[in-house]
Amino acid sequence: MRIFRRKRCKIVYRSEYFSAIHAQNTHKSFDVMKFKKVRDQLIKEKLIRRKDVLPAPRISDEDMLLVHTKEYLDTLKNPMIIGKILNLSYVNPWDEYILEYFRYVSGGTVMAAEYALEHHFSVFNLGGGYHHAHPDRGEGFCIINDVAVAIRKLQNLNKLNNTLIVDLDYHQGNANLLYFRNEENTFTFSMHANNWDEISGKNNNIDIELPSYTSDDKYLKILTSELPKVFRVFKADLVIYIAGSDPYIKDTLGDFDISEGGMLQRDIFVYRETIKRNIPLVVLGAGGYGPESWKIYFNFIKWVITKGK
Repeated sequence: MRIFRRKRCKIVYRSEYFSAIHAQNTHKSFDVMKFKKVRDQLIKEKLIRRKDVLPAPRISDEDMLLVHTKEYLDTLKNPMIIGKILNLSYVNPWDEYILEYFRYVSGGTVMAAEYALEHHFSVFNLGGGYHHAHPDRGEGFCIINDVAVAIRKLQNLNKLNNTLIVDLDYHQGNANLLYFRNEENTFTFSMHANNWDEISGKNNNIDIELPSYTSDDKYLKILTSELPKVFRVFKADLVIYIAGSDPYIKDTLGDFDISEGGMLQRDIFVYRETIKRNIPLVVLGAGGYGPESWKIYFNFIKWVITKGK
């Protein structure tokens, strides 16, 4: 059995992650520089080297068709339709830069999953986690479901069987819930605010709805009680952690009361539960809004690099 190198991790990123996204956006609370700030601070504090950063590839049409319908993908060739899904205040009708952003970030998630499985590293994509994108439509500022694409591609390559999605974004991972509703080899675990969708009849699913103003103590009590149960009954080959920072008390959209320290405790718990079982781990930045959102993801990566055990 290969032993997981606990204090090592890789970062997936490239310049298109920030240069392409939402240049003219009515959704003002999303910091378009969020993940670049994470990358830059990691470099500034000398926590990563150039060789620790993997350049995300551009995902192919073939890969997107593993999850999305051709009819839907054809509509994404029209920037005006993308602009409507993302609630953009201005879109150049001849510019494809927005779709290119999603292509690269989704390619980054596929790369992260492949690398984690092959090398038994924890891999952080500085972006990704677009868990509201359905096979035939975009939703919730998501147009390509990078998580589903990565899982389906690796399954088709016979590199992956059982996947655990741990989704701790403030919003329910509804598209993943629906997409994998008939597949018991993909376990969907989500703790979030109000439900967007519901299913019944699937064994390998835990969907926990939490009230407004949920505190550190309540949030962590539920997480530390429920997540270990999943690991006891489901033998995952890969864990994909959707580590949204929007449960943070200072988030400008969410209404949970989780402190900065509580967010780090959350992330550390998921990391330790995964790594102590020697399971490869992929972490995705997902949602998070406001000027301090980037710090939550940075704190987690810094902890893994400096203290991960």
